[in-house]
Amino acid sequence: MILSGHQPVYLPGLILFNKMALSDKFMFTGHCQYSPKSWQTRNNIRTGMLSVPVHKHLGQAINATQFVNDHWKRKHLRSIEMAYQKRPYFNDYFMLLSLTINRDWVSLGAMNIGLIILLSEWFGIKTEISISEQYDITGHKTDMLIDMCKKTGADEYLSNEGARAYVDEAAMKREGITHRWQKFTHPTYEQGQKEFVPNLSAIDLLFNCGPASGEIVKASGHVA
Repeated sequence: MILSGHQPVYLPGLILFNKMALSDKFMFTGHCQYSPKSWQTRNNIRTGMLSVPVHKHLGQAINATQFVNDHWKRKHLRSIEMAYQKRPYFNDYFMLLSLTINRDWVSLGAMNIGLIILLSEWFGIKTEISISEQYDITGHKTDMLIDMCKKTGADEYLSNEGARAYVDEAAMKREGITHRWQKFTHPTYEQGQKEFVPNLSAIDLLFNCGPASGEIVKASGHVA
C-alpha cells in the first residue's frame, strides 16, 4: 500500500493532486510548523499571486495558524473572477469555490484541507484521506515518514522530487518501508492565452478544461 502526505497548502498546483491520485492513502500533516512566505499561505493564478494574511507566532502549527481578518477573501475571489470569468468552465466551479473560501474556518490548515478535498473531488480522485492528528504522528523528516507508514499500515511511501534533500531511503528500508518517487511532468493545456504558464494553482486547469481535468491530472505523473 502506497502512502503519501503533504502539508495543507493554499490552492495548490497539479503536482500535489497527481501525487494524491498515485497513492492508496494520503495524509495531511497540518501538525507541522507554519512557515512564513511558503505555499501554506499563497499560490499563483494566471494574473499573479494570491497571499493569505495570517498571525505569526514562533513554533505554531499550520493547523493552529489564524487569519488576520477575512478581508482578503473578497479580494482573492475578485482576482480569481477577473482572471477566469471568460474561461469556458468558470461558472461550473466558481460558486462552490467561493462558498468554500467564505466559510468560517477555524484555522489556515482547516481551510486549506477543505479546499484541497474539494478540488480532489472535482478531479475524481478516490484516494483515502486522513490527517496526521488522527494518528498522533511524531518525528521529523524521514522519522516522521516512517511513523506515518507504521501507523497507517503502509509498506511504501511516495515523495516528489523536492523531498530528496531530507528523505533517507536506507533508513526507511531498514524499517521495512520501500520509498518511491513521483515522476511528474507538468501537462500543457489550453489557457486562452498565446503563452502557456505552468505551475499555477490547480483551479487554472479546472476553469480551462472542466470535466477533462481529472484525466489530465492523473496522466501527468507515475510512480518510480
